[in-house]
Formats: sequence, C-alpha cells, structure tokens
Amino acid sequence: MRNIAVLGLLGTLALAGPAEDLDQYRASVVQVFTTSQSEDYMRPWQRPRASGSGGSAFFIGNKRLMTNAHVVSDAKTLLVKRADRSKRYPATVVFKGDDCDLAIITVKDASFFEGMEPLRIGNRPDIRSTVAAVGYPMGGNKLSVTQGVVSRIELRGYSHTGADEHLTIQVDAAINPGNSGGPVVQDGKVVGVAFQGQFFAQNIGYMIPPSVIRHFLEDIGDGKYHGYPELGLYTAKLENDSLRRHLGVPDNESGVLVLKPTPYASCVGHLRRNDVVTKIDGNRIQNDGTIKVGKEFLDFSFIVEGKQIGDSVTLTVRRDGKLIEVPIKLKKWAARMSQAYQYDRRPEYLVTGGYVFAPVTTNYLYRSRGTEELSFYFRQWYRTIAVEGKSREQLVLLSRVLRWPTTRYQDYSNGIVSKVDGTVPKDFADFVRMLDNAKKDLVKIEFEGVNTPPLILDRRVIAKSHKDICKRYGITKDRHVEEPKK
Repeated sequence: MRNIAVLGLLGTLALAGPAEDLDQYRASVVQVFTTSQSEDYMRPWQRPRASGSGGSAFFIGNKRLMTNAHVVSDAKTLLVKRADRSKRYPATVVFKGDDCDLAIITVKDASFFEGMEPLRIGNRPDIRSTVAAVGYPMGGNKLSVTQGVVSRIELRGYSHTGADEHLTIQVDAAINPGNSGGPVVQDGKVVGVAFQGQFFAQNIGYMIPPSVIRHFLEDIGDGKYHGYPELGLYTAKLENDSLRRHLGVPDNESGVLVLKPTPYASCVGHLRRNDVVTKIDGNRIQNDGTIKVGKEFLDFSFIVEGKQIGDSVTLTVRRDGKLIEVPIKLKKWAARMSQAYQYDRRPEYLVTGGYVFAPVTTNYLYRSRGTEELSFYFRQWYRTIAVEGKSREQLVLLSRVLRWPTTRYQDYSNGIVSKVDGTVPKDFADFVRMLDNAKKDLVKIEFEGVNTPPLILDRRVIAKSHKDICKRYGITKDRHVEEPKK
C-alpha cells in the first residue's frame, strides 16, 4: 500500500453531471494503470513483489498529461487509456514533484493525442461553489463525472510525503480511490487536481488548487523540477496582551514573534529571536499568523508558497523598537536528514559478516519493523540534526543480525550507532568508509543508550564467513551507498 491517506478523491456521488459534460472530457481525461514495486527495507538487497494500482490524468497540451505523483511513484510499468479507445498505451514520467504530489507523464506514440483538447487551468473556486470531479473512481471502468461543493480552503499537510504542507481545497463529496490525478472542473476549466481524502470521515475529500498547479508548471519550465523554497521560521502568535506590551508592539500593529530561524533555510542570518514580523511583501500579518487573501485568511507562509527558489520576499520587522525592511532570497530546505517519505530510490544498506546496517529514514520506519522507541529517537534526533543545525547529518542503524554461528550476539535490532572506534560517523557513507578503512582487526561499534553493549566486529572472522552468509541469505550485492551530493 502507498503511504497516503487515500489514493483518491470525490468518489461516486448521486449528483452526476449531464451527458454532454462527460462527453467533452472523454478524450482528454485518461485512465492510468501503474505496476509499482516498493522497496523492502528489512531485506534491501532483494526486490519485492510488484503490485498494481490506478488513477486518472488529464491532457494539458504539448503531449503532456498531468496526474498525481503518488499515482506514478515507484512505477515499474505505466499504461494509459482513453475513454474513447480500447487500447492501452505505454507512458513515461517526465516530471515529478513529490512535495506537491503532482507529475507530468507522456506517451511516445503521437497517435494517442489525436483529437485531444487541452484542459485549461482556471482560478481558485469560491467557498460553497459547485465543482465536478472527472476521472475513474473505483466501482467501474468507465469515465465518471461527480459533483461536490467547496467547503474549506486552508494550508494542510500533503500525505504523499507526510512532511510537506501546501494550500488545499476541501470538497464535501464521497471518496473513492481511482480519481487521484483527475481534474476537478468548474465552468469548463480545471480548478483542482483530486489527490487525497480522510479515513473515518464521510464526505471529506481534497484537491490541489490552481496556485499549486501553476507553481509546479512554472517550476518545470526550465526542464527540471526544483521544489518549494522554505522560509524556515519558528514563530509564536501575538494574541496575548502582556506579551505585546513586553515587546513594545503598538496597539494598531499586529504580527508574529520570531522564536528562532531554522538552520538550512532562507531566513538564517536575516532574522533573530524576539523580532516581530508585521508584514510579508506588504501584506499585514494578523496576530494569529494569518494574512487576508481574497475572502479567506490563510497562514502568512502562503506568500512564500507562490515563490520559486531564487525569488525574494520582503519582511517588515519590528526590532529594538524600530520597523525595518528585511529582504530575503529564498532557497530550498538544505538539511540532508528529512522526515519526508521518499520514492523512486533504492534503500541504502551495508551487509558485513551478517550484520545489516542502514540509515534511519521515514521509509525505514514505515516499511520495516521500526518500533515506537526508534520512532521517538528519530523525531528527537531530527530536531537536533535538522532543526538545531548540528554537524551530524544522518543516523546509522544496526537494522538486524542475520543468524549464523559467528553472529551469536544479543539482539541488536534497531540499535542506533553512536561511534566507530571512538569517532562519530557524519552520515551513512562516512560510516561505511570507517568500516572499510579500519586499521585494526577488531572494530568497536558503540550505540546510543546505556542498555546496549558495544559490538566488536572481527574483520578476520568476517572475511572468512561473509561470502557464505551472503549465499545463504541470497544477498547478491552486499551494499548500496549513496555519496552526498555536492
């Protein structure tokens, strides 16, 4: 199963659109068939069994189809089918933004696009306005048009990565898998892309709004997807009168209090603790951290949402009793340790003499037998490494011990490595180098916590048993290590 709340939105609803509404999308909205192969983080050297899933996509012109990233992630084969044809065509992924759950796919066979009319991107729909979702929800193989009413617009977490937050539009419609990646339309234009829903809730579904769609399309204009910039700011609301008086904020002024800039993000070196940010690009920030956007109040980070990496934003800041303008050039979050779920990449690992090591990642926690204790350690270390800006970039884990006469140790499952021969490994690649370049036959590996004794690796014993262990467990390659990008 994919790591998302639901692979679809806006399922079968009694209020189906009229026949002519369906006909105009029959060629331009296509069904997507995906055969995916997620990684096995307990046995990273072997390939798991493939599984099938599906979704929807729509034509935007220039031989491009838009869909969700989660529809095509980890895909080994990808096929698309038009409603007015029986043939399935092979497709390929051209661009994919996991952070915004959008992707562009194409079909090499030019005949596939004959007679297609591109769907145009419209404006964000108003609250209580009616929209229609077009796609292939579960329950049948035919193209379906269903209706719902826009009920909420807010910044919300995107479940594909589990770590990114962007503007979303909530619709009060039933949810069925299969509509994912299909267009949500109003007045003949696309006003959203169906992408996720909620379990244990009736008539709640979500779509990706036009602003996120346009940001993605603008981003890929140079032939590469770069992602979203991060302002990187921890703030507190200024709704408490005593706090406002303490900071010297006038009654006619509002804003948010800076607790600290986050390392690896854009505002480092520009803002400092106890600054009060009153405006962003001239938009007044309310004491609850929102700004007025049209008829809605949204978190002030919405302004950064509309920016590309390399753009600038100007903050109006009250510092030491004075108002100053602080321009900030926006960049991407640069910490290597991430809480985001990652796709389309092999897990890193090292097998040496029956001991299996790996970096700690969200993928590992979800796809392995990661414990609550390990999850707690990961969250705490994430704050230390990524949020506090410490030099250690990854955590290394002794994932498991393969049974063999030479590995008769106590259970070292999920032990976090603290040192190798007295030295803290910076990341997983650094850890592997330490083992490969060790000068002594006995290598001491220490672990976090007081209840786990050190592991002593005897390189002479490993040299004699390693090949036999790999053969016994079907390990054709004993490692996959990725050097950090410079």
